[in-house]
Amino acid sequence: MLSPAVEVSMKRTRFLAALTGLAIAVAASAGTQGRVSGTVTSTDGTPIEGAAVVLTTDKISNFKLAVKTDKKGQYGMIVNDATISYKIRFEKEGYAPQEQDRKLSTVEVSIVDARLAPASQVAAAASASAPASASDQAAIAYNDGVDLLNGGDKAGAETKFQDAVSKNPDLPQAWQALTILSYQKKDWPKVLEYGHKATDLDPSLTSLYQMMAAAAQQTGDKKTASEWQAKYEDANPETPEALYNKGIDAYNKKKMKEAEDSLGKAVEVKPDFALAHFWLGMTSFNLNKKAAAREHFQKYLELEPKGSEADTAREMLPLVK
Repeated sequence: MLSPAVEVSMKRTRFLAALTGLAIAVAASAGTQGRVSGTVTSTDGTPIEGAAVVLTTDKISNFKLAVKTDKKGQYGMIVNDATISYKIRFEKEGYAPQEQDRKLSTVEVSIVDARLAPASQVAAAASASAPASASDQAAIAYNDGVDLLNGGDKAGAETKFQDAVSKNPDLPQAWQALTILSYQKKDWPKVLEYGHKATDLDPSLTSLYQMMAAAAQQTGDKKTASEWQAKYEDANPETPEALYNKGIDAYNKKKMKEAEDSLGKAVEVKPDFALAHFWLGMTSFNLNKKAAAREHFQKYLELEPKGSEADTAREMLPLVK
């Protein structure tokens, strides 16, 4: 059993040891504390009131400090341990958020300011800096081609249109332009190839049907030429050519009134349509309209004095005096 003196001495020793440990802990806490403050403004320098300032760290799970800025856009907070790194996030509705990784001072107040850009401004900048999509590049190439074509540079325009379809094969306008240029160059196989692609993508491009019919005719494919011509006439029933063919069909079926109506419309739309005038003359003759027949035979000879039906027209003139 210990003597009372020794027992008292040990109690004092234990007490002093405990006190020393407490003093060390207090000293450590006082030496690692940090303070951070700053101002949050817009990019034009205007203070942002009510912006959230959130401080977190991956060194301590579930740690989070959050405050709001005042009317001057200012904030402040205290952390117990400034020896570790923190992530400070600034955010406010209508602005693009911002994050900063910071190591705080244990000696003085750490100043961490933020300038938030309006969300619309950031979106516009992102759109301007984003690379153009393939479709956009194709549209630009196509427009450049149109400008070159309008300026008379067909070769340069063709190169641009080829560039456009290489970037976007589903651009019917570029295929249409290539079809027309190929027709002008009398590159008949290309007319059919490009025309197919253009009309498959955009069935409304019916004006190309007649070019494709002519191209097929030039390559000797009469069946395909007839098919494309029929498509053209079905899609464009009021064109002079469609009206002429309709009139000839009616004439061959001995439907003279129908033939007169269609051929009459053809020359009305296209007054210099020589063959339409000739067959309208023949139709008028069959309807016993001699004055009208004479007018159309004379018009045909005026337009094509050496045409394929010129001799027949001259033979008919004495019969319609």
